Formats: sequence, C-alpha cells, structure tokens
Amino acid sequence: MQIQRTVPIVIEPDSDLEHTIDVFREVQHALSEPCFNGGKPLGALALQRACYHQVKGSLSAQMTISAIRLVSAAYASAKSNKKPAQRPFLFKKARALFLVGKRGRDADFRKDGTLSLWTVAGRKHLTYTLPQDFETTFMKAIEIDSLTVIKRHGKLIGRVTLTLDAPEPQGILPVGIDLNETNALVAVDPDGRTLFVSGKDVKVKNRRTAKTRARLQRKHAIRKAEKKDTRSIRRLLKRLGRTQRNRTRTFAQQTARQLITFAPENAVLVFEDLHLPKPEKGTLKGKALRRRMSLWQRHLIRTCVENKAQECGLSVTQVNPAYTSKNCSRCGLRGVRKRHAFSCPHCGHRDHADVNAAVNIRNRYTAFRGSGLLSISPEAQS
Repeated sequence: MQIQRTVPIVIEPDSDLEHTIDVFREVQHALSEPCFNGGKPLGALALQRACYHQVKGSLSAQMTISAIRLVSAAYASAKSNKKPAQRPFLFKKARALFLVGKRGRDADFRKDGTLSLWTVAGRKHLTYTLPQDFETTFMKAIEIDSLTVIKRHGKLIGRVTLTLDAPEPQGILPVGIDLNETNALVAVDPDGRTLFVSGKDVKVKNRRTAKTRARLQRKHAIRKAEKKDTRSIRRLLKRLGRTQRNRTRTFAQQTARQLITFAPENAVLVFEDLHLPKPEKGTLKGKALRRRMSLWQRHLIRTCVENKAQECGLSVTQVNPAYTSKNCSRCGLRGVRKRHAFSCPHCGHRDHADVNAAVNIRNRYTAFRGSGLLSISPEAQS
C-alpha cells in the first residue's frame, strides 16, 4: 500500500529563487480573474486553452502548467467546500510549486545532499536542512513527488511531498479509545492497560487565547467604526490565531504518537462514530457550548491517529457510540456517571468514567466484529 506524506525543509537564502516565487505568484494572479469567469470557474484544461499563450514565457512550460492547475484547483476546492468564490482570488501568499518525480523535472534532490531546481536565472544547486524528526520518513520515500517553496519571514521553507510504501493493515487486537475535552484521549488495550492523555493544559491555554482574541475583536470593531487604523490589531489577531492552531496541531500529533506507541502490534484502533453538529449559531444551543465545541480538537486527533496508523499498518474502525459513557462495562446495565466517576448500582462496579467508556467501546467492537455493523475508516484502508 502506498501513502503520501509531507516533510518540511529549510532552503538556503537565494535571490533568484525568491524572484522565481514572486513571478509564480504574478502568473497565478494573472490567471485568477479569467479562471473566476464571472462566478463560473473554469477547469484546468479550459483555463490552459484560454490563457496559456498569455502567461507563457516568464516561467518554464512545466511551471506555467503547474500554476494553471493550482489556480483552477483553488476555485474547485472552494466550490466543493460549499463556499464558492464571490470574487477573483488574490493569491497573496508567496509560494511556488516544483514538480520532482523520477525525472526531476523542476527540482531534484541530488545524492550529494544538494537541491537542484529551476529558477528564472537558470538551474541552481542549493543546500537545504531537513529536521531530524523527519529524516527517517524522508529516507523511506520510494518517490519524491513535488516541492512547494514558501517565502515566509525572510526564510525559504519547503514542503516536500513523498510517496511511502506502508504495510497493509491487519488488525486483530482491539484498543478502545474515548475522546474527551479534559482527558483528550483515554485508551484501553485487550490486556486492560490504560493510556491517559490529558488535554487540560491545551484547553486552558486555548480558552485564554480565545478570550484575548474576543477582546481584541471588540476593540477592532470599535476602531473600525471610528474609521481609525486597525492594522496592528489585525496583525495581533492573526498571530494569536496562528499560535492557537499550531499549539492544537502539535498536541494532536503528540497524542497520536503516544497512542501508536502504546498500541500492540496488529491492533485495531476503535473510535466512537460521533457526528456532532458544527459549532455554529443555530446548530448548538448556548454560546458557551458552541465555544467549547469549537476548541475541542477531537477531529484533528483522530485524523493524526489515522495518518500514523497508515504508516504502521494498524487498522482504524468505529462503533456506535450509544450509551458507551452510561452503561457499565462489567454487567452492561445502566450506571451512574458524575463527572469523572462512574458507579454501577447493579453490580457495584466503580471506575473512572472515561476508562469505563473506553472499555465499552472495545467490548462493542469485539461483540459485533464480523457482523457487518462496523465501519472501517477509508483513510486507514486506502
């Protein structure tokens, strides 16, 4: 089974490469309005036929085609997300796509540790730095697909897309996983071993950041109404939002790594099939509840777990979540849950509420395995 992963690199500063990125962005900007087509975006082939001869010459032929495909894909992605473009995109971020592949078309990673890539001033050989945590993934790649170079804060950051060969998932041993707000992840394996990952620190920091952003947004609205400059407030809001997203993403990746390390070989990671409404006005009652749901990183943790499971050959599945937090994991009857404490008035069983839920999830998979009532995650099986 082949999967794709992205690893970061840092490329040495080079004025010609920076100029190439600027030209790539200018080509995208020139293609944006024709692709918008009055609210009926053109596909990649139609855009190429309409505009290729107008934008060719400033970039290589292959990079010009890549720019056309990226512009068309941006409009297609907005439409698929049910947020169609209302006006032409601006493409403000400075980035450029270099195809690699087996032929090393726009860029090539040489055996001597240098990066050869096309620029407006000709082919250049630059040095790059690969973070230590991603060296193993980079060395395991069976093919390097593409390189996206981003100009950010005076640095050239590369995003390298790799194709990896991953083992086929053959899960046998179920691991029940319960996702919560405070205890972000609680897992129980077949031997009864328990993994607790607390999300309290991240929850407190995100809530503090959210309050700061709310205060700044109120200040921004007042200044905007007074027609005063709001550039510093907008800059601070963007920085706080970026900090919060990075914190949450890092926590989700670390949690996924802990779970994969904890799980035995040939494990099946069993989640609840939760379909929570989006935390938007009108779908959830109560402003405080909507705020809590928007800060809960449940989906991101599961996505990171599925990505890690693909690399290790573990299966991911889900079960019906009905009453997993209320039923007793020992006798199966309805118990009493008070915050993190669970007690059963029928058999006298007492346990941590999240552990009881994780055991119920594991047992439910065992009870219904092979009955066709389980749904395997397509991300883990592709």
